[in-house]
Amino acid sequence: MVRAWGEEASAEDRRRIVLAAIVFGRQFEERAAERPAAADEAGARRFLMDLMNRVVREFARHEGTGVEEAAEFLGEVGTRDRVLEFSEVLDAHEESGGSLDGLLQEAVDLRRERAFRAGRGPGGSSPSFRGPRRPGRGSSTGALRSTPWCARAGR
Repeated sequence: MVRAWGEEASAEDRRRIVLAAIVFGRQFEERAAERPAAADEAGARRFLMDLMNRVVREFARHEGTGVEEAAEFLGEVGTRDRVLEFSEVLDAHEESGGSLDGLLQEAVDLRRERAFRAGRGPGGSSPSFRGPRRPGRGSSTGALRSTPWCARAGR
């Protein structure tokens, strides 16, 4: 699954990506229950920034690292994309019961199509891996991908 994780990703990097995806999913659910994303762009941006700050802090706590180190790891574009992708795979697994390996392979196969759909136009869908399913994420995939993980409270 070199295509899924990238050639440079070590076993430790993969473990950290999976942990970050789990943290992201949990934090998203908690945050959405507390205060759903606002319909306006400024409100959605505040929601995402708060979400990313929470993810960075919880990830740092689980890893036993400082917030700066966690933000640096999660701020890498490739890492961030893998975290979001694996979070979506976990959602699809929970919803469909499909195998994680199969859903991850499908997600990797759909990367080009999903990038096109998110940035430049419509695309088809997959019967089992349909991308973001959490409320608010489907319409803000582009915003999520452009929001830096290294966003910190108060900055």
